[in-house]
Amino acid sequence: MATSSPLHAKLDALYEVWSKLSLESRPTDFQAFADFFSEDCTAWLLSMRELKEPSIGREGVIAGVKDVLKHTQIRERRVVDRFESANGSKISVEMENSLVVHGRDVDTFPETATAVFNEQGLITDFKLYCCRSPVVEIIQEVTGIGPYAITKKTDGEKGEKCHAVKNGLILMNKALSHVEMCNFKLLAKKGAV
Repeated sequence: MATSSPLHAKLDALYEVWSKLSLESRPTDFQAFADFFSEDCTAWLLSMRELKEPSIGREGVIAGVKDVLKHTQIRERRVVDRFESANGSKISVEMENSLVVHGRDVDTFPETATAVFNEQGLITDFKLYCCRSPVVEIIQEVTGIGPYAITKKTDGEKGEKCHAVKNGLILMNKALSHVEMCNFKLLAKKGAV
């Protein structure tokens, strides 16, 4: 989807550079990626749900994108829609990207990126919103590290994925705190879960 907005064009250019990066890329390639960001930027280069802290500054952005590239590369970026704030400094892009995760294709990966730009046209705040379950599932299958429980069959075959489910709520191998359990019971009584 073509754009006439200069900020959307900059975000498109950022993704063009990002899609060409790999762990084997030269330091100058990583610097070209970081140059889209301000020196004091905040960037969530994975889904905000998955990261405890954002990447801070250009050096943090380089380290953050290298962490992403350990598991995932953008094969193709497909823009579905574009949005711009009233003052024009904040934009969002809805995408359905194709990814490569440890050599395996994830053909349709919905993702939304939001970027805030300063007066110099540099990104000061970058956030990605998505559900990374299909990506995390592959990462766990390849590395053995991840949130999905695997049941073992007695005949030695690989078991199935399973999640603790209570009235439709997936607990994802998480022990609920007393407060969370009380809130869950309250919601269950109201029929909300």
